[in-house]
Amino acid sequence: MASRRCDPDRVSIPSRPTRGRPAPRSRTSGSGAARARGGGRDTAVAERGRPRGENLRDGSGRRGERGGPGHGLDRLRVLLASTMGAVLAGYTMLVPVAALLTGTGGAPVTADGALAAAVPMWLAAHQIPIALNGHPLGVLPLLPTIVVVVMVAWFSRWAVLRLGGRVRHDAGAVVASQAGAAAAVAVLAGALLPREMAVTAPWASLVGAGLIGGTAAGVGVVHACGFPVAWRRVLAGWPGVALAGVRVAATGLLLTAALVLTAALVFTAPAVTEVAARLGPGVGAASGVLVLTVGYLPNALVGALSWATGPGVSMGVAASGPLTAEPGPMPPFPLTALLPVTAVPTAAPLVLLLPVAVGVLTGLACRRALPTGAPTADRIAAPLTAAVVTAVGASVLATVAGGSLGGGPYDPVSFHGGAVFGAVLLLIGLPALLTCAGPELARHVPMGNAAGDRPAPRPVPVRPRGTRQGRPATVGDLVERHRTSGAGRPGRAPAAAAGSEPDGTDAPDSSADGDNAAARDNAAARDNAVARDNAVGGPDDAPDGAPHDAAAGAPDDATAAAADRDAAGAAADPGAAGRPDDEPGR
Repeated sequence: MASRRCDPDRVSIPSRPTRGRPAPRSRTSGSGAARARGGGRDTAVAERGRPRGENLRDGSGRRGERGGPGHGLDRLRVLLASTMGAVLAGYTMLVPVAALLTGTGGAPVTADGALAAAVPMWLAAHQIPIALNGHPLGVLPLLPTIVVVVMVAWFSRWAVLRLGGRVRHDAGAVVASQAGAAAAVAVLAGALLPREMAVTAPWASLVGAGLIGGTAAGVGVVHACGFPVAWRRVLAGWPGVALAGVRVAATGLLLTAALVLTAALVFTAPAVTEVAARLGPGVGAASGVLVLTVGYLPNALVGALSWATGPGVSMGVAASGPLTAEPGPMPPFPLTALLPVTAVPTAAPLVLLLPVAVGVLTGLACRRALPTGAPTADRIAAPLTAAVVTAVGASVLATVAGGSLGGGPYDPVSFHGGAVFGAVLLLIGLPALLTCAGPELARHVPMGNAAGDRPAPRPVPVRPRGTRQGRPATVGDLVERHRTSGAGRPGRAPAAAAGSEPDGTDAPDSSADGDNAAARDNAAARDNAVARDNAVGGPDDAPDGAPHDAAAGAPDDATAAAADRDAAGAAADPGAAGRPDDEPGR
């Protein structure tokens, strides 16, 4: 039995495993046996020789932090690390706050109690309403929500850069994983609540947490990779200008709300201090009140925005705004002492000028961002789009910041999201539109007197078809024009006006004489034209020794010469004469 020999060309030596992530697969040049012999070894050597931390290029040419892992398990590992890291980081940051709030109430603080108290706080950070002993609590603090959004955005940015930084290939997986993880943990946390707590609507926990997680992940992905190519093409025109206007309008509204809130804190500082001292007499209780006040400070900022734009804030039957005030019971909380519910301050209506100024700045930003020769439609669309987007954002914030408050006399707390949308659209959109497109729109406005005071248009004279203005149609018309205008032959007096003699007596009827004179002049003009044509024909056409002027028979009369020139021009222009060239003056 023959022994089987081992062909070294057909034996593939497995490459040594590299540290960290596996080497990407690459096809080497050469035959299949050569690739089998040295492909894996060369790849491993290249990976070991590459410095750690060096950026790698993916297939699309984009650079990630350390390159995109090509294996599916590596991608899954990165996605799990980012999602669980965001959930655990947000939950861990809420545990000390829960322990502090538990200790201010007089209850003993334990690790289990702090971890259990952080669960409803995590749900509140995702704006999921909770019922306490059957009383719904929908006014949830916005500061934990902002912290959660920042954490999710940071982890999403890290994940998309680890995957390669490709928007089309990596962004969708990161956003979907963050939204799904937030929704799943929210449902699980709702099931782990204590007996005295419950989620008012389970579907709200699923949808609300998913929306917040997905939105935060989208912000992080866009910050890392930028907008997709298709979006950048759209934003190259007036939508990009509208986006610049949105940034100016949003910043201006936030500054307006901060200014109003600061002024309210300054003017009502004694009342706020009194309420805080009555609510938390000790150091621990005062610390708890301070933590709650800081947590609800973004809600107060949204309330100041609603108050500055006109709709105001209402708590139960009590309401406060720059134009109206309705007295009523107010909850004993430091931030509620800022609202003037008894009477409207004297200078309160002047606050409405601040959003108008923001609208003017928005219009100026859009006008400067547009090119010089931008059409009027773009100058109208950019500020209006910026105002609509800003109004939608302000309305969403006003809706989320309010809610039910236990079903008591202070229920509900409303910032009037619908009214905020209309107020922002009016106070910012109209000034922005007039500032950006006002001069262009003014050019299209009809100026002058009213329609009834305008003078009637003068009738346009209608010329006969085939004639030109200022040129006679026939030689007879030319002669008649010279005769009626007074430019006759020498020795002939110009025609008198109104058909009267110089001595004031009526002139005799000379229509027959005028017709005979016109006929004679017409015949003379034809003879002169024929003579001139014969003279132009050449020296052979003239008699021997006769000058051309004599052969042409040019008259010595200046008026007849002018008539001959005009007649020749009329004969050369058939359109002006109104008849063919072979009929030179009928």
